[in-house]
Formats: sequence, C-alpha cells, structure tokens
Amino acid sequence: MHDVALQSLLHDRGKLLAALSGVALAATLLWVQVGLFVAFLSTSSAIITRIGGDIWVMARGTEVVDNGETLSAGSRSALSSLPCVKAVRGAVIAVSTMRKPGGALDFVQIVGVERQQRPLVPWVMVQGLPVDLQAPDRVAVDEHDLKKLGLPEVAIGHGIEIGGKTAIVAALTRGIRSFALYPYLFAEIGSARRLAGLDEGQAQYWVAELASPACTGDVLAKLRAQPDLDAHRTHEFARMTEQYWVFGSGAGGALAFCAVFSLLVGAVIVAQTLFSITKEHEKELATLKAMGATPRELVSFVAWQASLLALVGGVIGLSLTAALRDLLSREGIQIALTFPVFALGASAVVTMCVLASVPSVRRVLRVEAAEVFR
Repeated sequence: MHDVALQSLLHDRGKLLAALSGVALAATLLWVQVGLFVAFLSTSSAIITRIGGDIWVMARGTEVVDNGETLSAGSRSALSSLPCVKAVRGAVIAVSTMRKPGGALDFVQIVGVERQQRPLVPWVMVQGLPVDLQAPDRVAVDEHDLKKLGLPEVAIGHGIEIGGKTAIVAALTRGIRSFALYPYLFAEIGSARRLAGLDEGQAQYWVAELASPACTGDVLAKLRAQPDLDAHRTHEFARMTEQYWVFGSGAGGALAFCAVFSLLVGAVIVAQTLFSITKEHEKELATLKAMGATPRELVSFVAWQASLLALVGGVIGLSLTAALRDLLSREGIQIALTFPVFALGASAVVTMCVLASVPSVRRVLRVEAAEVFR
C-alpha cells in the first residue's frame, strides 16, 4: 500500500510542492519561535547563571537582576558572619547614564564581579583579554552594541562618557547582550564601582558560596528575617528574572501565538492536499476495498503520505532554520537550536501532519465501491 500511496502523492507535483512548502514553512516558523524563546530565557538570566554561587542576596523587593539596589558593606559582613557561608563575592550590576559623542543621552548597564577563583565575566571575548580590563576604568563592550554606543568599528582605545566619567574600551565581547536593551559594560569590580558611582565595599548583590547545600534553608531564613534584605537560590533568582522579562513583557506570549498560528496554517495546507489526493483516488481505493483491503491498509494510504510530508517538510524546515540562525546571529539575534528545541519542533510537525490527515482517513474509511462506481 505504501507504493500506491507515495506514487499517488508524487503524481501531482504541484500539490506535493504546495504541501511540502506548507510543512516546511510551519516547521521553520515553529523552530525559530521556540529557538528565540529559549534564547530569550537564556539571555535574560545569563549574568546570574554565569556568576553562579549558591545564594544571591539583594535589597528587599528586588524582582529582576537588572533592577538591583545598592547594598552597604555592613550587609556583606552580616552575610559573612553566618556559620555556613564559605565565601562572599560582590556583584555590581547597575544602570548608568551615557553621553554619546554626538551629545545624545542613553543608558548602559555596568557589570563587575569580584573574581576570587571564578567566574570568567565576560565569558566570550573576540578582541582583548581579561587582563586588559585590570587597568582603571577599562571596559569590555559587545561588538553588536558599538553602533548604539556611538563607537567606530575599531573601538579599542576609544572613550565612553559614563555618568560624567570616562571609560576606555579595552575589549570586545560577542553575543553577550542585555534583554533590557541597555548595552553591557564589563569592568573589574573597582572600575565598575567608580563608573556606577558606588563607594568602596558597596554592590547591588552579594553572591554567597555555602559550605553545604543542607544549610541553604537556614541561611535563607536568617537573611529574609532582615528588614531590608532578601535572598534567593541562584536558580530561583534566574527563573524570576526570566519570568519578569520573557513572560511579563509579553514576548513569550507573542512567540507562542506565532508558533501556534504557523502550525495551524501548515495543518490546513497539508489537510487540503491529502484530502484532495484521497478524493481523486477514490475509485482506486474503492477497488482495493472491494478486493478485500482491510481498513488498516486503507488508512496506511493516508498515513504514508502524511509521513513523507512530515519527514521531507521537516528536514527542509530544519535546514531553513539553521540558515536563519546563522544569518541572524550576525545581527546579534540568537536562536537556540538545542536538542530539546529540535525534539519539540519535530514532535509538533509530526502531530500537525497526523491531525491534518484525519479528514482524509475518515473519507477513506467511508469509501464504498457501489457508491463510487454508480
């Protein structure tokens, strides 16, 4: 039966191309939307996950990493004094004003972390080395933010006016961009404090390393008992930030709507193609039924066609998605094509083709030789 099914599908090249185009378009849109969604989640919380630690301590009421308030050195001492706390690192993540060369006012996000043994922040450098940031007021910016910052393509050595102070570009990063659209300026912790207008010993966050995971709950309870402090596990704070930006901004809902809409369009095209082919071959199907073909064999006529469309259309869609990912990455737009993204998209494409084949299956099962040849 599969030979008959595939030959019937291949016989009308126009309908075949239309169906494959529908599946490929739906698959491409789906993978792109899901890939963008996953990349948005990763981008919004990348600073938290890269800095790491067991617990993040912040001002009470902080909902997202980008909106932290300044903490005093005294709060660090209170955290360090807890028995289970092994080490504490300060993290400066502050929004500051920037004056562009043309005089326009804009905003940047200054990031600096006490290093100790880890982490490497920024984590992807295409020009310059981490050691280049150790001189006073040296910063690293992303290559895709140069135009927004009013800097030339050869930006190393150029100055940026930040909050009335001058920072010198010493390195360029790639693919490290803020979901809040404020360009990141990475610096050593001392330079970050100066550029952000903080005093020595101040920071927006204290990142604690614990001696044992078993005491996490006790440390959180003691910190939350402080009237002006709050604390969260690192992965919890990352999830809070993701929900704030991706879901709170409406970006997640918009991407989900586009993905579902693309599947509906693809399902309609595939359903129309399969139904049309089934209708055109009713006489052959009726003859097979009269000769003793079982319902299962008749259903396989549609199943083989739907499987071919899902396989070939899915492969084309995946190829187009990979090409779009490479193209958009040059503009600083990330599309995550991880295995979970691939598996979700493939499952959705197969499901779409299965649902689209239902009308054709019902028609095949109702075929009667007496009615067809009347």
